[in-house]
Amino acid sequence: MTDKLSPLPEKKSLFKNHPITFLIIIMLSFLVIMGLFNRFFFAPKIFLLLLTILLALFLGKLDLFYRDWFVFLSFIYLFDTMRGTIYILTCRLNLPVHVLYVIKGDRFLFGEIPSVTLQQALLDPLHFTWLEKSLTALHGTHFVAFLIVGLLIWLYRPRSFYLFRRSFYLVTFLGVLGYGIIPTAPPWIASNFFGVLPTLTRFNAEIYNMAIPDITSGFNTNPIAAMPSLHTAFPVLASLILWKLFRWKALPFIVYTLVVLFTIIYTSDHYIVDILAGAGLALLCYLLAFKIREKDKTAQAAGNTKKIFITGIVLLATGISVGMYNKHEFVSFPDHYDLRYAPTYIDFFNHEPAYEQNYKVQMYFGSYYFLRKDYEKALHYYEQARKATDQFVDERLAELRIKQTQTLLNRNREQ
Repeated sequence: MTDKLSPLPEKKSLFKNHPITFLIIIMLSFLVIMGLFNRFFFAPKIFLLLLTILLALFLGKLDLFYRDWFVFLSFIYLFDTMRGTIYILTCRLNLPVHVLYVIKGDRFLFGEIPSVTLQQALLDPLHFTWLEKSLTALHGTHFVAFLIVGLLIWLYRPRSFYLFRRSFYLVTFLGVLGYGIIPTAPPWIASNFFGVLPTLTRFNAEIYNMAIPDITSGFNTNPIAAMPSLHTAFPVLASLILWKLFRWKALPFIVYTLVVLFTIIYTSDHYIVDILAGAGLALLCYLLAFKIREKDKTAQAAGNTKKIFITGIVLLATGISVGMYNKHEFVSFPDHYDLRYAPTYIDFFNHEPAYEQNYKVQMYFGSYYFLRKDYEKALHYYEQARKATDQFVDERLAELRIKQTQTLLNRNREQ
């Protein structure tokens, strides 16, 4: 009588049975290591898109990936580059940039500005701890996390991938549109450039720049894009979809989302009002994508290969061209896009008398008109700035600007 060998029990795989938990563990471990050892790096977004293609090739699903992802990734890349173009147009066309309404909104809700409260309680601006370093690394996962969520859905719930794709089409389009409709300065600009908030430290930018000098100029192509917060909308939307598909297995990513929200407040990148707008936008896009889901089922499967190729190539080529245009503008005309004085911060123009004794606002006015070669107005505001301060360094800077402006004004009069 021969003994029958019973099959070995199948080993449970954390990746197979709990993919979201596995994802969060790997991501957080990586971020903690980066924070503790002060090792940061920057991966261009086009490089991250190529990595997703390599992953599909490794999984042997390149054909399916092409059908389901090519147009989507090209669209995301195009609209990400459009952020910089919106900033260029905002500066070139002197479109109004808003500073004060979000401050009023946060004070209405909380009495204080949460970024100020958190930094005063937790941050030593002269010494960044493991907390600031780890949160800085987490902040950099904004563009990666939602793509990984999309890959998980594509692999484990392929019939629901179109829900993910359609909702992120909507949230990306509407979010970038919002940047153009209501350009809004984040808390650190209101504080550091205009002094209308207590001192805030944008420590994530400082940490990245210490590790990789001047990196923020590469990925922060539109610093006046606080409203709505896509740093909120992307993870919130991903959390809603994951909850719908995986229920409690989505909890680790929901916790990740909450930490991201804490991070963007603590870094002074966003107001609560921005975050609420971002979360509201995510919910709206989720509901809209769900509402039109039934109509999309029949068109979901096959797709026209030629149409996919042409659409994806056009979007990708446009995105690359827009990116090259943005880079040319920023490199060739840096003064025209200098955040300190190029944008038209409309609140200060509308309430100019209220800021006569504000040194930073008066210097902004002077530099704003100096850039536009209105030297008489520039001189007036530089002189106002000198009167508005009793700090030696500030006085010297104002006097230097006055001399420069007077020289150019006299030269123009002589011609």
